[in-house]
Amino acid sequence: MRAKGKQMNKFLHILIKLEVGDRIVVPKSTWDLIQHHAIYLGYWNNQYWFIENKEGYGVRIVCADVFFAGVNKVTRINKFTPRYNYSRNDLYNYALTKQGRRYDLLKYNCEHLSNELQHHVVKSKQASTGLGLGLLALGLFIAGVASESNNNKSKNY
Repeated sequence: MRAKGKQMNKFLHILIKLEVGDRIVVPKSTWDLIQHHAIYLGYWNNQYWFIENKEGYGVRIVCADVFFAGVNKVTRINKFTPRYNYSRNDLYNYALTKQGRRYDLLKYNCEHLSNELQHHVVKSKQASTGLGLGLLALGLFIAGVASESNNNKSKNY
């Protein structure tokens, strides 16, 4: 068996419980600060299939072997709850229309895609939090530079 297949088998107990539309979240960074989101599309041709939005690729459909390459744990599963006007089949068909869409860290990343497919809302808490922290850091940097500049001016008098 290939190494990737062994990696996927590590998660077989999770895969067999997934239903179309369920979200799987796995760590993407050291200390699990950044998470990768994907939506389970089903099992066919002896493979488990996911749709993901990945940097460098965009929205694509991948088998579990590809999805789990390099993954050591699953952070969580968010079960999809079908509604009277949005079934698992509807989600599956809607997901197929997203193939090929470009990845954008702030405007359309993996969490945006997963939220859009499950809830019809294009948003990402990770992107919003990252942008907020970046702006905070920039503000603190500017305040520090301004403060240092004022300190230097007062020393010259």
